[in-house]
Amino acid sequence: MSLTLGVILALLAAFVWALASVLSKVSMRAISPLSLNVVRLFLSSAFYLPLVLYLGLPSLTAGEWVVLFLSGVVGFTLADWFFLEGMNLLGVSRSAILVTFHPILTMLVAHYALGRPLTAGLLGGAVAVSLAVVLTASEEGARRETNWRGVVYVFIAQIMWTFAVITTDWLVSGESAFSIIGLRIAFGALGALIFVGKVRDDVKALDIKGWGLVGLITLFGTVLGHYFFTLSLKFAGSSITTPVTESSPIIASILAVAFLDEPLTKRLLYAMMLTAIGIVMIGVFT
Repeated sequence: MSLTLGVILALLAAFVWALASVLSKVSMRAISPLSLNVVRLFLSSAFYLPLVLYLGLPSLTAGEWVVLFLSGVVGFTLADWFFLEGMNLLGVSRSAILVTFHPILTMLVAHYALGRPLTAGLLGGAVAVSLAVVLTASEEGARRETNWRGVVYVFIAQIMWTFAVITTDWLVSGESAFSIIGLRIAFGALGALIFVGKVRDDVKALDIKGWGLVGLITLFGTVLGHYFFTLSLKFAGSSITTPVTESSPIIASILAVAFLDEPLTKRLLYAMMLTAIGIVMIGVFT
């Protein structure tokens, strides 16, 4: 029962993250990726931190508090910012498909660091997802060239996310998922304080519509998405949760094609199909 609930929560996280990705692309027409990330971290922290303090802090050792702090800064302050920069350069569809390499990397690290199984399903899924990444990264853009800076941003974000997921999986095993995710976001907001001077002008320029959009992105992508994800980690573990949530790129690509007029090219379609096959193989045979 707990495994089924974990999968359901992971699918919910995938959907709200996909929706947040599309909304973020719209928002970044008026606000920079860095500004969007900083503002949503502050808003999310304002929601989570008072509740965490009211419910009580988790019983962690000094070393675990250090890991929790690093997980928040690396996963939220830096990785999310890098991904938003990459998405701004590549578009929702391509950045979302490129990020599907993340579960492969996470599951490999989880195998050696946390003793998660390494199966034939993982290897087969890895091949399918890797082919999808190659197809997407080499696709010609409007000027018949690939924006490799965007590709680099996305791949750096994946490495950072892998560290954040593995550490969260380790920390949440004996603690409240709500407390862990709330404190990770709060530490991410703390790390984002160094960027306040750079985002001040963007924030001042936001109108009511802009604030409403940022609010929705925060609600779906950070508050709900990461809570569902962390709770799923508690029930199912990173070896199952991570590949299931990687259905998010497929949902995001469909939403982007439908609502943002992003092109549905043959390569993107093939990449989506390969990604779907890879995720199913990882999720079913792991």
